[in-house]
Amino acid sequence: MAARVKKRLFNPAATFIGVSIVVAALIVGIGELLLGLHDPEFTSELARIELWVALAASVAILAVCAFFATRPSGSLGMLDADVAIGSSPIFAPEPPPVDEAMRRGPAGTISDMQEGFTLFARSGPLARVIGLLPGEEEYGRRRRGIIYASGLYGASDELWIPVEAVLAVYPETRSVFLAIKGDETEHFGWNKPPQSFQRTEQKSYLLSTH
Repeated sequence: MAARVKKRLFNPAATFIGVSIVVAALIVGIGELLLGLHDPEFTSELARIELWVALAASVAILAVCAFFATRPSGSLGMLDADVAIGSSPIFAPEPPPVDEAMRRGPAGTISDMQEGFTLFARSGPLARVIGLLPGEEEYGRRRRGIIYASGLYGASDELWIPVEAVLAVYPETRSVFLAIKGDETEHFGWNKPPQSFQRTEQKSYLLSTH
């Protein structure tokens, strides 16, 4: 109950109040700065210092934004990283708790997984299996295979989950249990396709010898 109230009431209110405070601080700060530069003795528009300061600040901000916008992709380091306040909608429905009946029947193996199986985290249903991709080497680590899945209850629409995360498979109930607590797919990078899918040039992490 507390988690639901926090998600549906506290988080939206805190976001609105926080953004309002930041916007108000910027408006008041800029206004006070320009008022401090205003000299009532100057009647000519060209002689008003606050107008020149505002114009210079606007041009400088536009110039900086234009510079970053025209840089090649991948050349800005941390500035190229995806940044978001949250990954799922505020009002996304909560996943139902895991039904222990889904563990019914003999345990299977990775090869028993088929399209339509449901992937479960400890917190509940996470995704639905679309297919199983063969293993590959990624960043020097050999993967046994990758589960291509579609997220449920606000999780990413596309997921590429390594089979090493599979805890148990129950073919009778078409259920797959993962060794994760909840929707940590973005933290683990499972919302991004494998390295072999990338169109950009891959950098070699091996040291070259001369």
